[in-house]
Amino acid sequence: MEKAPIQQFVFRCLAVSCLLLAPLSGFADKNKPGGKNPKGHALPTPAAAGCSPTTAQNDLDINNVRTTIMVGGDFWWDLDDAKYEIPINSNKHSLFAGALWIGGLDQSGQVLTACMTYRQTGNDFWGGPIDTTNATITSGTCTDYDKHFIITKEEVQAFIEDPGSATKVIKEWPGNGNSSINEGFYLAPFEDVNGDGIYNYLDGDYPRYLVAPNEFPSDTIPNTSFERTQCQEYLFGDKTIWWVFNDVGDNHTETLSQPIGLEIRAQAFGFKSNDEINNMTFYQYQVINRSKTRLDNTFFGQWVDPDLGNAVDDYVGCDVARGLGYCYNGDADDDGTNGYGMNPPAVGVDFFQGPRADLGDGVDNDRDGCVDCTYYIDINNDTTTVSDSIVPELIIMSKFVYYNNDFSVIGNPVGFTDFYNYLQGIWKDGQPMTYGGDGHQANNPICNFMFPGDTDPQFPGQPWTEVTAGNAPEDRRFLQSAGPFTLEAGAVNYITTGVVWARAESGGPEASVDLARLADDKAQALFD
Repeated sequence: MEKAPIQQFVFRCLAVSCLLLAPLSGFADKNKPGGKNPKGHALPTPAAAGCSPTTAQNDLDINNVRTTIMVGGDFWWDLDDAKYEIPINSNKHSLFAGALWIGGLDQSGQVLTACMTYRQTGNDFWGGPIDTTNATITSGTCTDYDKHFIITKEEVQAFIEDPGSATKVIKEWPGNGNSSINEGFYLAPFEDVNGDGIYNYLDGDYPRYLVAPNEFPSDTIPNTSFERTQCQEYLFGDKTIWWVFNDVGDNHTETLSQPIGLEIRAQAFGFKSNDEINNMTFYQYQVINRSKTRLDNTFFGQWVDPDLGNAVDDYVGCDVARGLGYCYNGDADDDGTNGYGMNPPAVGVDFFQGPRADLGDGVDNDRDGCVDCTYYIDINNDTTTVSDSIVPELIIMSKFVYYNNDFSVIGNPVGFTDFYNYLQGIWKDGQPMTYGGDGHQANNPICNFMFPGDTDPQFPGQPWTEVTAGNAPEDRRFLQSAGPFTLEAGAVNYITTGVVWARAESGGPEASVDLARLADDKAQALFD
């Protein structure tokens, strides 16, 4: 199934909503980059807020997955160990860490980045919404929002039936920002029962879940006005963790970049089911550029450190059409104390939807075969072609980069130039990725996707995997990014990703990869 031959209407509402390392377990053994200012970049001017690093962490555990979510832009770990346990209560983990990466160029051509990895050199994100007038924040606000708001659809439904059953989170839901310090008027999604715009559970207001597709109007062509009024107010899943964070709380000590001015409203969610969805988790980010600066050549990225059981015997790859990056075992036996054993699973991250493309850029950004336009199916199963002058294309995974856990030119990023290069599919020495081998062969053709197997349409009949490259299985990490596009001042964009997992009973690692692809199709169908 291709990623977007025809985009389903309801999925678009979900994805767009509000227009908008380790030889052994344990962090100490991850061999990540360290040291201060290693590339000689000047640290930014100290921010007034001086926010402390976030500390809050909570588990998403509604189905067959238990994973830890942090406030500061990272997740799947607890600052020490892997925390993506699947099957739940097995003490087996398939991911070590993940984080959001964002980078672009300001009007002077300066690289600006906001990224996280392992925090050992610092942070680029802090808790809380920021001042809408000047893109600043106070340390007190950072501290106040160093927390998650954890809610289930079941408790909301119980409240609707019996308003006297309001739980603590319903009573304290952050539906509105603090207007006295210029936070955005609307913050977390809620149902405004009396239409006054103010969240108050005593008026019957409640956190608003997407319950069924028939909640959406049957407009054939979804437009910006529709998206803003109908899609922005929803939570998803059976259990949801909602939080808000920013990149202006202090110096960017992870990437050493100047702050951008981003406010990011996030939700992690899962569904309880009796099929493949029970092994999945999902993530949506509403990214708001609160600054007065336009960023050119911008990329949004999902960074992943997948430790599949035993961390040192893994391979990675991608499926271009699906927008899927995945990790699988390098042999049929994932051995060791942390291993899954024979016929180990595969885990994948799907970049379901990314930011809005620039109008008329001449690129088929959603790879649906329609350049500068998008195919839609409405609820009557009628097909409509929409020009990007009406609704700009959404960019799905446009780069897939793997880098080594070392300090070579194809190793760990150090400083904002490296982070931004990886978002663009460029190595630390400035050479673009090339097709074949380790992706750093100067005489090979330039490519966008590493280890795509036979799924890259640019190279038909030329499969490229870690196996064909002759790589030894090891500790892997990868990056999926979407871009380039122009991030205007005040713009709102969305990123929606999901983690899929599958384990074949026989056939070895490749059989689990095949099942993960099918599970990913199921995840796409869930949104559709």
